[in-house]
Amino acid sequence: MFAKIKHFSLILALFLISSNLQATVKDIERLNSTLRFQEAYQLGQLLLVKEAGNPAFDMAFGVAALRLGEYDQALFAFERVLIYNNKIQVARFELARTYFLLDDLVMARHHFNQLLDVDPSPPSAAIERIQWYIAAINAKELGQSVANTKGVTRLHLGMRLGFDSNPSNMTHKDLFSGFTVNDDVDSDTYHELYADVVRYQQQTESWAWFVGANANLRGYHDRKSDMSSYSLGLQAGGLLLDKNWRLSLPIQINKQVREDKNEVTVLAMAAEFNQRLSSNLDYTFFGQAALVDYKLGSNQDTKSFTAGVIYSYRLIDKLKIYAGPIFGLENARSDVYSRNLYGVRTGAGYTINDKQRFDFNFNYMNSEHKIADTIFKKVRSDDQFSMGIKFSQRYLDDWLFDLGLQQSTHDSTLNLYSYNRTQLSAGIRKEW
Repeated sequence: MFAKIKHFSLILALFLISSNLQATVKDIERLNSTLRFQEAYQLGQLLLVKEAGNPAFDMAFGVAALRLGEYDQALFAFERVLIYNNKIQVARFELARTYFLLDDLVMARHHFNQLLDVDPSPPSAAIERIQWYIAAINAKELGQSVANTKGVTRLHLGMRLGFDSNPSNMTHKDLFSGFTVNDDVDSDTYHELYADVVRYQQQTESWAWFVGANANLRGYHDRKSDMSSYSLGLQAGGLLLDKNWRLSLPIQINKQVREDKNEVTVLAMAAEFNQRLSSNLDYTFFGQAALVDYKLGSNQDTKSFTAGVIYSYRLIDKLKIYAGPIFGLENARSDVYSRNLYGVRTGAGYTINDKQRFDFNFNYMNSEHKIADTIFKKVRSDDQFSMGIKFSQRYLDDWLFDLGLQQSTHDSTLNLYSYNRTQLSAGIRKEW
């Protein structure tokens, strides 16, 4: 009964406005201002043929359509505003938001980036909101859940099945001659279960914090069951935010225990600085200091420092490439295990659509040990090449499937440490 009365009242209001009061754009704006979006939208439909192309009408009608979830109509309305004047920032913002809600992440990113490049810059509150949307687009493209408020708790549960051609990194070479003598390196299949939970809280437009925990269980099924392991980790830190940069300062502790009683504990402090140089180019500088404790071998206990920089460039809206150097120092209790590292990381990400993407990587790392090995009487030097490809498919908004292949080749001056390794895996993850 009340629904019928409400529907009749709505029709009557529209009739009075459109007929008796000669409805104008001001009436739609007034209805929007009082949150009567349904009435504003229906009135706009009555005026659409006459007023389409009038930027004031298109803006007001687009706002009403967007609030009601009529995204196609909102899209057309905001595009008409920009055809009239492409410098109307509020119309571009609403257009970008509409593309985001339609899951057209490529076009949404395009328009949000244009907003950040305008002169003068948008107000600080608008910049904060634009940065949130860009971060949300990045997260969606990477298969991550998206926060919808300034504070959010994210929970992921996942499972992975895979094949590992060389879980223990066994060499295929004779220790002294260097010739291939062992083609029958132990391979195995495995399963992996993992969970992580993170709480993000943005306190102001310039800083935020996070705290989280993770757990992982990996089990090998046959000859390498002694490599089965579990790990637990905790992490927390702060974030400093500005219009074009972000600084993350995490601290974490992680412990891994293997079936063969090998235990490793890592305590690490890190910093990651991301600077946006333009709508297509940014760089990330990162550094980490860590203490690594080996239960079964105190001589291997290590203090390490790693640093590097990654430059990312978006060639087109769907394709992003990245590359950069990485350096490291590892000082163990015994100099035999101490080494210097340098290398390069490269890769690309291609977004097919809002549900599917490909990621590629190609990496090189060289390590030079500081003194000669006590058994082989030679200084160990290693070169590692790795490359991989991963396909990700999102179902609904909270299920993610991926299929990945990774190939590694490790060449060493000491044949004991030369090996090849191939890993193929498929995983599924549920997000909350």
